[in-house]
Amino acid sequence: MDKKPLMALFNDNEVMIREGDTRSEMYKIISGKAALYLHFGEENEYFIGVLSAGKCFGDVSLLAGKPSPYTVVAVGEVMVMRIQAEQFEGFVRDNAKNAVDIMKNMATRIVMLNANLNLLADELSVLAKEVEKTPQALNYTDITQKIRMYQIAGITGGLSD
Repeated sequence: MDKKPLMALFNDNEVMIREGDTRSEMYKIISGKAALYLHFGEENEYFIGVLSAGKCFGDVSLLAGKPSPYTVVAVGEVMVMRIQAEQFEGFVRDNAKNAVDIMKNMATRIVMLNANLNLLADELSVLAKEVEKTPQALNYTDITQKIRMYQIAGITGGLSD
C-alpha cells in the first residue's frame, strides 16, 4: 500500500532544492511561492521566475533521474506536499489533473528547448560568418551569454507563473 505524501514547511529564503541535486522526490506547492534561480548564491546568479500554489517542481530528478536544472528557494513561508518515488504512481492515479499538468509542463519545456536550440544555431551560424571575415569578432563571453539566454528561456517555458 502506498504511503500518503508528507507535508513539509519551508521558511523564507530556505533552499528547497539545489541546482545539480538529484532526488527521488518532487514537490507540489500547497501554499506560498518559490523562486527559481540558476547559479544561486554565486556571482553569476540568475533569477528565472516564481512558482505559486498548485505548481510542482523536482519532477526532472524524480522522473528522469537527472540533476535539478535550477535552485528552488522559498519566498516567505511555503507549504509543500513531498511526493517520493514510491508514492508517485499512487499520486498520479489519485490526482489525474496533476499528472496532466506535469506532462503539459514537460511538453512545453521540450518544445521551448528545441525552438531555442534552433534559434541559437541560427545565431551561431551568423557569428561564424562574422568571425570568418573578422577573427577578432570572436567573443567567448558573448557566446556564453547567448547560450545561457536560450537555456533560461527553455527552462522558463512552462515553469513560471
